[in-house]
Amino acid sequence: MPNKRLKDLLPTPEKILESRSLKLFAPQLADPRLWHFNRHSLNKAVYIGVLSAFFPLPGQMLLALIGALIFRANVPMALGLTWITNPLTTLPVFYAGYYIGAKILDVPMISLRVIGRMISDFSLWIISDGANPFITYKGSVSIAAFCLGLTILAVISSIVCGLAFKAIWRYKTVTSWQKRQQDFSDKPPKH
Repeated sequence: MPNKRLKDLLPTPEKILESRSLKLFAPQLADPRLWHFNRHSLNKAVYIGVLSAFFPLPGQMLLALIGALIFRANVPMALGLTWITNPLTTLPVFYAGYYIGAKILDVPMISLRVIGRMISDFSLWIISDGANPFITYKGSVSIAAFCLGLTILAVISSIVCGLAFKAIWRYKTVTSWQKRQQDFSDKPPKH
């Protein structure tokens, strides 16, 4: 099964519980089913983690954790996939989200620079005393287009990644089984 490589890539329960915000969920995280590496648990985690990654919250991991707890999905996989949007990918993802929303709602497109400034201002507003970006950009940016586009991207990406994960898992399992059958049939019978 393909889970050996996944275990090496994903965070350990100890690493996850080091987060101050996630320690609140320590009693719920004691459920061993949340840490199992099986097809069903991991597939649900892919859907949850990818969906959570596209929301412009500083609490994407918290959102993924709550989803994993509700749907009994693999916690490390759900949390790890929230890093699809990271400091390198956030700007292009948010730009694509705004572009999709702007096209659907027929609002003017904004530049990549404005979206970058919005992300920066939003981060400053959340963690310190920065100006409220919802007020600062009220006339020049359509928050509705931004939210609609990101939601559409999140849902489509989650479905595509979930189905791809399922197909890859099935392919790896079938080829592994076929290889074992081939190895078994190649061995001479014992007398």
